[in-house]
Amino acid sequence: MITVDKAESLAKYIGNLSNFRLVNPEYPYNHMGATITDAMLQPGLNYKTVVEPRVKELLEKYPEAKTTSGFLALLKQVNIKVLLKWEDSEKPNRILKLVDFFVKEGIEKEKQLRTWLENETNIAKLDNIRGIGNKTIDYFKMLSGIQTSAIDRHLINFLNEACIHVNGYSEAKEVINKTAEYMKIDKSLLDHSIWKYMSTKRNTDGSCKIH
Repeated sequence: MITVDKAESLAKYIGNLSNFRLVNPEYPYNHMGATITDAMLQPGLNYKTVVEPRVKELLEKYPEAKTTSGFLALLKQVNIKVLLKWEDSEKPNRILKLVDFFVKEGIEKEKQLRTWLENETNIAKLDNIRGIGNKTIDYFKMLSGIQTSAIDRHLINFLNEACIHVNGYSEAKEVINKTAEYMKIDKSLLDHSIWKYMSTKRNTDGSCKIH
């Protein structure tokens, strides 16, 4: 099946799910401290219980971290592990390095990050930073307002349940994005809606559900 056929099949599958709802994402946050923390903490962790509470605390308690340099100034006053209530050093150190990198690149707000991410040369720079891969790059795009999807296990399981086989990350993203175009909705909206549906759904074993 070519991508267009897969997109049409996925749209049909979604249309037949009685409990599937389109859910608008809460980002862009207009708060670079929250944006950076969200993107850098999320790989491999439970978003609802681990990442989201920390992002919300930054949004609510630290308005001074709205810009990247403001976030950096906060991190010079408060140890990042204390700020994030974090035990190990790996992800906090990644955040520190990325904040410093963004400041040097002149990225202070999500609007600037969005423009910066539209340049492939900058994507290559970001890809060279430890802990950042395709999914995190795409997630940064979404957090800054660029319409795309960021493929994780929930989206892969959703494709599997729709009996749609994809060969790797790039094809999965292409199918999700094409499906959004076919449905005439924003790509980030579809990504987030699938993620919400799968993250709150029981029995998500990723097996084909169409017989």
